[in-house]
Amino acid sequence: MPKTIFTAKNILKAYFDCRKTKRKTANALKYELNLENNLSELKKCLLKRSYTPGRSICFIVTTPKPREIFAADFKDRIVHHLLINEVENIWEKKLFIEDSYACRKGKGHHFAVKKVSEFAKKYRFYGQFDIANFFGCIDKNILFHCFKKVIIKEKKPKFWQEEILWLAKTIIFNDPTQKFRYKGDPALKKLLPQGKSLFDQKKNLGLPIGNLTSQFFANVYLNELDHFVKDKLDFKAYGRYVDDFVLFSNSKEEIIFSRNEIKKFLQSRLHLTLHPKKQQIQPTAHGLPFVGYFIKPWGVTVRRNVVKSLKNKIYQFNQQSATPKTLASLNSYFGHLGKAKTYRLRRHLILAHLSGEFKSKVKVVKDFHHLRPKPEEKTPSS
Repeated sequence: MPKTIFTAKNILKAYFDCRKTKRKTANALKYELNLENNLSELKKCLLKRSYTPGRSICFIVTTPKPREIFAADFKDRIVHHLLINEVENIWEKKLFIEDSYACRKGKGHHFAVKKVSEFAKKYRFYGQFDIANFFGCIDKNILFHCFKKVIIKEKKPKFWQEEILWLAKTIIFNDPTQKFRYKGDPALKKLLPQGKSLFDQKKNLGLPIGNLTSQFFANVYLNELDHFVKDKLDFKAYGRYVDDFVLFSNSKEEIIFSRNEIKKFLQSRLHLTLHPKKQQIQPTAHGLPFVGYFIKPWGVTVRRNVVKSLKNKIYQFNQQSATPKTLASLNSYFGHLGKAKTYRLRRHLILAHLSGEFKSKVKVVKDFHHLRPKPEEKTPSS
């Protein structure tokens, strides 16, 4: 057995994992033109520990709200997959709780809605909370400590631990603001609220949104919160999607007490703060907004902003021809709607808003063939 994780086999697997959704991008195509040499060079750099992350692409997205994205270079994405392939199962099998839903295989939005809906049926009250500027406030030193304490307890060869810790440290402490290329309209930067950019953060604070490792490390970081809520506060009904989390109880006072304990824990252990304006403690009968849905004990509906966004998409797409990309986007929206009580809404959107070309190609339309107007019957001639 080779005494390194940086084998040709592992790097090739990471490359194939990386290109699944990125193969048609300019960076991926450029990398593939000289694939063998590029992978060989990457392997040498990793073995010598001379690897350093390359230049990221920075841009601003405006929906659902303005956010700053740092997209890593294709080579760095391969390295991200290499690390995640080695360590993900450790957290998945031993450490992550079932009710952490974001960016995990077999979880996601629909699993989150299913579990939170079950809680809403059983309990009278819920408390929903959000962490202020979560990704921008992650303390890299605390994150690396949380990561390291798990790795050194693993019954793995010493070389494995050393290489994993070196690679994780290289990725975590990389500052993308020191080496990047901005893409897009510079005026969009003004849409970001003060403090929401990595350029606003102090040294060793903040992870870039947009990388596979950032999603995983976010779960590693808040796994500390998950176990505090489940083990210390003994909450049975708790769910978290990234930094949006919900507590359920039949006692409103218990939720208030727990909220205050969580606030102290976040500040002292993780250097995070509950968002002052994104806290609510309500009866479950009032419903709660969660991951794009509105959940009540007796059913789930879709949030208005999702419907508004879909209508805007439909208007844009009706002005152009159907392509695999536009169809995939529409099918994604209709798939989202299909998980809630939206029969009449979907019927209305399909019949009244979609153009003829899209009506015949959007998958979900198949469920509504009987709703299409019947051709006019010919009157028998006299």
